[in-house]
Amino acid sequence: MTLWYSPRRFPKISERLCCVLRCIQEAGLIRISKKCLLGAKEIKTLGHLVSVEGIKIDPDKIKAVQNFPTPKNIQDVKSFLGLCSYYCRFIKYFCHRARPLQVLLKNNYKFMWAELQEEAFGDLKSALISEPILSLFDETAPTELHTDASGYGIGAVLVQQQDGREKVIAYASRTLTNPETNYSTTERECLCAVWAIMKFRPYLFGKSFTIIRDHHSLLEKKHQDADSLSRSPIEDGTISEEIGALSTILNLGQEQRKDSEISTTIQSCQESKKSNRSDLQVIDEALYKRNFDPSGKRWLPVIPKHLRLDIARHIHDAPTAGHLEFIKTYVRLRKRCYWPGLYRSVRNYVTHCKECQRKTPIPQKPPGHLMPMPAVEAPFHRVGVDLLGRFPKSLGDNKWIIVCTDYLTRYAITKFLPSADAPEVSKFMVEEIILKHGAPRTIIADRGQVFQSKLIFEINRLCSVDLRMSTAYHPQTNGLTERFNKTLAYLLSMYVDVEQRNWDQILPFVTFAYNTARQETTGLKTFYLLHGREAETTLDTIFPHSPDGATQDYLQRLLNQTKESRQLARLRTLESQQKDLRIYDAKHRPFNYNPWDLVWTFTPVRKVGLSEKLLKRYFGPYQVVRKLSEVTYEVQVFDPLTKRRKIKDIVHVVRMNPYYDPDMQKDFLEDSPKIIQDTNSPRAEPESTSPE
Repeated sequence: MTLWYSPRRFPKISERLCCVLRCIQEAGLIRISKKCLLGAKEIKTLGHLVSVEGIKIDPDKIKAVQNFPTPKNIQDVKSFLGLCSYYCRFIKYFCHRARPLQVLLKNNYKFMWAELQEEAFGDLKSALISEPILSLFDETAPTELHTDASGYGIGAVLVQQQDGREKVIAYASRTLTNPETNYSTTERECLCAVWAIMKFRPYLFGKSFTIIRDHHSLLEKKHQDADSLSRSPIEDGTISEEIGALSTILNLGQEQRKDSEISTTIQSCQESKKSNRSDLQVIDEALYKRNFDPSGKRWLPVIPKHLRLDIARHIHDAPTAGHLEFIKTYVRLRKRCYWPGLYRSVRNYVTHCKECQRKTPIPQKPPGHLMPMPAVEAPFHRVGVDLLGRFPKSLGDNKWIIVCTDYLTRYAITKFLPSADAPEVSKFMVEEIILKHGAPRTIIADRGQVFQSKLIFEINRLCSVDLRMSTAYHPQTNGLTERFNKTLAYLLSMYVDVEQRNWDQILPFVTFAYNTARQETTGLKTFYLLHGREAETTLDTIFPHSPDGATQDYLQRLLNQTKESRQLARLRTLESQQKDLRIYDAKHRPFNYNPWDLVWTFTPVRKVGLSEKLLKRYFGPYQVVRKLSEVTYEVQVFDPLTKRRKIKDIVHVVRMNPYYDPDMQKDFLEDSPKIIQDTNSPRAEPESTSPE
């Protein structure tokens, strides 16, 4: 038993200690004096060091954390998180800081130690090694409970006002459960407050305390501030900064004289009794240029170089501008002001806008021409495999469908699965494909974790199968299988019950219906191309049979017909590919990236509680490492500030867009031709304000 207390509360604690010892004596319990320590200034207990300063982590435990090696597997991650969780009361926002490591503990998640995990690992170690000190709880001091919630977790801090200073008693946090992530912001904040009170109940029970949080609506009827005042749509700092930057335009003449070129032009115009440039004029000590567009102002102020960036941001980046496309930004700007090379500089500014690049790239044809696969010679030389689901749990406890399609005959094999794990998928590949049709030369699959498992890899290696993975977010690589998935879902929807619990019972029947139907590309039935005969249905058994006779001529003719049909299917497949090639290439443009080029990559993301339409579409920048084919590249994450390169990935060119450095926007605005090439020359023609 350990009792700790602050020195100023010694008399009261002494009375309580006497009562405790008296109860122990009356109960007949034995006290070993060697193990008793009274009135100590410092004591180690349960991995903590308690002193007059407060509660600290045991220095021996700090050394264990400091020497903890980088985790190599899931067990190492669990051990480290277990150690950190024991001292989570010392770590602020523990659940958020440990999130990258907790992700590795999810089921069916492949262990991959990336830089995000390394940063979280180092952050937690630093938080514990820094020897944080928690103050001892004082029942007489004012107590506050600070709470905060996010879309991922909730956290709380128990603090007290001791000796005129705010001191932390303990931190607490946890992640939200799956149902809790669907809560609204107000519900999450309320959940956080209730959970924090229960967490610190031993400290707060029977005591007056104050809850501090940043969600005003929890006051309910006490919330009397008008929303228009309490929820400003734009931060004050943004408004102040924007007004401060544009207020200098009021002193345009002074600002123009800071630009040596404009200052020289003003002086030239003032000294000349009659200016040779009738399109330039000094008005109120400021230089203006004549506007030849009748729809705008007659005279436009000439903007000096050091103000152009602020003007461009106001015209394009501000909420009132909307990050609109180049031509709209240019038209809006040319009616208000002027500087040489306005059209080119505005075009480059909008092109290099980071937010525009991430949301709406330059409208043009998608890059990359079609790269059709060569037609195969025999059935099951090349197959595509994919998982379809998750479906509602059927009466047979099945949730997934695995699909295999043959690239020559278009024959499909399907099977329902209770789970989409490596053992189930490998069993299907061995029993339904390899043992019945032979080992394929090539298998095409997506980059799902199950197809990248060691079990699948070993099976393909032993059978000399070339497993080819499609690039991420580009299912067209395995287009035949993806198209069959759509057809299969349509067929199942025709016969599934209201509760969708019998789809696994229907699956074999609709697969048979697909295989015995005429295929559009080949013009033949897939069952016939594979087996060399027509499949007899229940309807065929009703009609009388015409005896062909199993003669040698009949068998030879049947064999020749099968061979010719497969050749015909291959030729028609090639014709279909050439047709698709012409249509696809007409809508796409060739594009080539070189190693070390910076690009954006399109990644469709979804976040709980956020609208998909409002999320950014492109991420990066990524750096091109090498070109793998005419349409695929190996890229890696690149940080322009630190020049650090991170995880590599394989990307299809249709998902890539060139990266234009936003830091060059200022250079484009300031790099412009001279206003006056020669003041003594005849009047020059004004710069065209037309966007053409």
